[in-house]
Amino acid sequence: MFTKTPHASQTPPLSNAAPISPTLSRRQHLKVLGLLPLAWALPLPRAQAAERGCTLASQMTEGPYWVDEKLNRADITTNTTRSSVLNATPMTLDLQFYDSNGQACGSNPAKGVQVDIWHCDAAGEYSDASGNGQSNTVGQTFLRGYQVTDASGRVSFKTIYPGWYSGRATHIHLRARLYSAAGNTTYNFVSQLFFSDTFTDSLYTRAPYSSRGTRNTRNSNDNIYRSASTPLELLLAERSDGSVQAELAIGLSGLPSEAIFRNFSVTATNTGSAAVPELRCDVVVASNDTGATGEIYVAAEIGNTVYFNNGSDWVAVANPAVTGFPAFYRGTLGATHRLTLLSGVNTSAVGRARLYVGYGRDNQDMIANQRFDHIYTLNE
Repeated sequence: MFTKTPHASQTPPLSNAAPISPTLSRRQHLKVLGLLPLAWALPLPRAQAAERGCTLASQMTEGPYWVDEKLNRADITTNTTRSSVLNATPMTLDLQFYDSNGQACGSNPAKGVQVDIWHCDAAGEYSDASGNGQSNTVGQTFLRGYQVTDASGRVSFKTIYPGWYSGRATHIHLRARLYSAAGNTTYNFVSQLFFSDTFTDSLYTRAPYSSRGTRNTRNSNDNIYRSASTPLELLLAERSDGSVQAELAIGLSGLPSEAIFRNFSVTATNTGSAAVPELRCDVVVASNDTGATGEIYVAAEIGNTVYFNNGSDWVAVANPAVTGFPAFYRGTLGATHRLTLLSGVNTSAVGRARLYVGYGRDNQDMIANQRFDHIYTLNE
């Protein structure tokens, strides 16, 4: 178990770290770190088209709004003040995945699959995007995230009922990936989830969806929906509180016979306030790395400057790929490590700061195996 944890007195304000002269853009800094790769109670009818049986997924386009944010989170509605997210109808999305190689869809759970979803808000806009008729939301991350399927092949997301935009039926994008032990992508499948038009028509009479008028594209005239041999149409139901339950069992074909997901995870919890966070993080180490000698890294991106926590202080690093970067912890990697990242520190003067945590045998091992995640954003 991880025991080297800085206490409140050891964790300085982020603003105390001496800034460097920024020469790289936000995305260039992320590439240097390897953090970018080489996504009312109206009575509503139950969807009729979606069935409870397993549906074999069809490959579909990822569309223009895919961004690999590496956000490991079940609740993709967090860290935003947009009314088109906060005032939209809440929805729980439960998906179960099956390995359909040489067998009936629904007989063999697909475990350890990284499942990303991304979709537009009630106003029909995506996060971290610009152009294509929508406002500039670059740097925002609402309604994006991934989960890893459990032993039963299941993932669950807390999100909202998507809005619509011209030319497309209501939908959610989905990407399923597996990785080798070396961190290389061995499976990369993209598809889309659709909604009953009858259900959607009823729900869109609610605010804030109703303020946008009548959508101009339904499933019947959506080219992507029509191109699928069997569209992935969600089974939908309304709960007593007005929220929506969406679910589907999905069969994946072409899964590699020998696949090892980079089965680590990081989960952050803030028990303090937005200005004075009590931020802790649980790092679950991949089973094949447990017991090895390694390092845990904690980074903060503030503007165009990247800081690393060396276990007692935040240090600005100008060119991490060339100079390397310090470790928060160095020693034997246990199955789980609990880190205290911020405690008793007023971060309101820092501005927006994206925090990342990762581990590896050394700097290059962490980057090569992509064992890192964005865990939290301060002052979103």
